[in-house]
Amino acid sequence: MPNYLEILRLHELSVSMRQINQSVGSGRNTVSKVLRMAREKQLTYHELSQWEEQRVEEFFRSKATKSSQRQSHFVLPDYEQLAKELAKPGVTMQLLWEEYVDQCRQSNLVYYQLTQFKKYFHEYLAKQPFAHVIHHKAGEKVQVDWAGTKAHWIDPDTGEQIKGDLFVAVLPFSGYSFALVCPNMKQASWIHAHIQCFAFFGGVPTLIIPDNLKVGVTKHTRSEVILNQSYEEFANAYHTVIIPARIRRPRDKGAVENTVKQLTTHLIARMRNYQFFSMEEYNEQLAIELRKFNQKPFQKKTGSRQFIFETIEQAALQPLPIYPYEYGKYKTAKVYANSHISYQKHYYSVPHAYIGKSVTLKIYTKVLKVYDGTTFLCQHDMQYKHPGQYTTEAEHLPENSAHYGDWNSSRYQKWARRIGPNVAIVVERMFLEAKIEQHYYQRVHALLKLADPYSDQRLDQVCQQALEKNSTPSYSLLKSLLEKQAKNASFFQNSTSSTQEQAYLRGADYYDNNFSK
Repeated sequence: MPNYLEILRLHELSVSMRQINQSVGSGRNTVSKVLRMAREKQLTYHELSQWEEQRVEEFFRSKATKSSQRQSHFVLPDYEQLAKELAKPGVTMQLLWEEYVDQCRQSNLVYYQLTQFKKYFHEYLAKQPFAHVIHHKAGEKVQVDWAGTKAHWIDPDTGEQIKGDLFVAVLPFSGYSFALVCPNMKQASWIHAHIQCFAFFGGVPTLIIPDNLKVGVTKHTRSEVILNQSYEEFANAYHTVIIPARIRRPRDKGAVENTVKQLTTHLIARMRNYQFFSMEEYNEQLAIELRKFNQKPFQKKTGSRQFIFETIEQAALQPLPIYPYEYGKYKTAKVYANSHISYQKHYYSVPHAYIGKSVTLKIYTKVLKVYDGTTFLCQHDMQYKHPGQYTTEAEHLPENSAHYGDWNSSRYQKWARRIGPNVAIVVERMFLEAKIEQHYYQRVHALLKLADPYSDQRLDQVCQQALEKNSTPSYSLLKSLLEKQAKNASFFQNSTSSTQEQAYLRGADYYDNNFSK
């Protein structure tokens, strides 16, 4: 209780307000209020000192009560509900105050001004487990990164210790976390971990905040950010936006950095004495430990990560897409003269209008899609495909191959006739044997190019020898014969050279001259 008499006594002695505050231990507002009330009633220290202590206290308290009664006419906002609204993206205290004022005016009620509204709001938030809503919005962003500590398990066949990488994601508002061990840090693992992460949350945040990893960010400067194509496609499929953390700005992803440290202790360290024989076993136990981590009560406030997530944040997330994103990697390929591209030594047809051009391949687990820039051209099933074979769509080939393109069967046959008649016969029979002549362009081209290292004459001779044994000799047979012939010729040449050298060193003249001496 303030010492009312002492306040008046010191004031009448011309003591400053600051010194009065320090002397009686009361706040500046209390001292000012006591002096104002005494002044209004023209009461002095001498007069009040004649009153009984209880009367003095009732006098000053009655005035304070009336002031409180005046304040009670103000409508106190529902700060519990407003706190949940404040957690939503784009919502500010200013907006909530304006809505509160509108409601009061419609009901002819007295409302607090903005300053008092914010004062009481901050006091309320300071007592709640989600006081940090002022800094983060529910469902607004997720911070993702790789942990530095490796997970490990044992290969049951070899007994070798295998290491994996820990992917970590955290929602900064609630601190709700996700973790998954991946076989590596490659792009396929990175995107797969994101897909599993959003499935775990049951929704999608508005923003993804990664570090500047090569699997996610191709280029990051002050003027531009270029994302990896697959990573950007993934974000578009989930209707979210990727904003990489600024370089050398650790605060941009402080929540995930702190969570990585905690998860390393609470997950990796706790599991160090477990023995696992596969990555799947490791992730099963990791999920159990992760649940405990999210349910663990806070030390300095009430609630837990899971409580705040389920109470407020989960409802603020965007819904998951109907179908999860399927990862596909990109590759550039050139369309050969036979209207095909090559992937893993298997040949897939492409519309003949793109012969000689470079196209983009998007490779999924089971399907290969072909694009010209962003224009979709075709797709092929990749299951049960073997090297050296062809997958061809008839409509991709020109109607008359002999009159289309720079390379065709007519041109190959002309080339073969220039090398030799036997080469021409082999090439002609190859094309006669083919159901689709484009399938033989590559091997015919490779056959004719054998004349470069071995000469036209040798290739024609080998073709003659092969035709005597087989009506349709293969490329591998012809190449084998050429290599054998070249090897034998080299051996004969080396033998002749060696004999001549010996004759020169130990000839008859050498011995005659020695004997004549």
